[in-house]
Amino acid sequence: MQGADTSGAGDALKRFELENGIAEADRVYNFDNSEQQKWLSQKPWTQEPKYFKHVRISALALVKMVMHTRSGGNIEVMGLMQGKIDPDDSRGPTLIVMDAFALPVEGTETRVNAQAE
Repeated sequence: MQGADTSGAGDALKRFELENGIAEADRVYNFDNSEQQKWLSQKPWTQEPKYFKHVRISALALVKMVMHTRSGGNIEVMGLMQGKIDPDDSRGPTLIVMDAFALPVEGTETRVNAQAE
């Protein structure tokens, strides 16, 4: 019975991908924790500062970054980006930004003011 559920889920996934036009390029956003941990433990970017040749930013992360930047006006803003590493990209090692988070701080050239949020 367990095998039937797995094969049905696989068929449903394939049908969903076909109906929604999900291409192989969209698979870049799949996350494999063991693969990421392998690269994080090796840290090849510590030996070569220009290790990453490209950055890919998801539309969601880009919109969040732009909205946060616009909300800051003339004050510098800060945030975090979350993503993964793709060392096997055809163009070279790539950093993939999948999401972005605004930090509740305001910065100037000389100081950063944390806000209570």
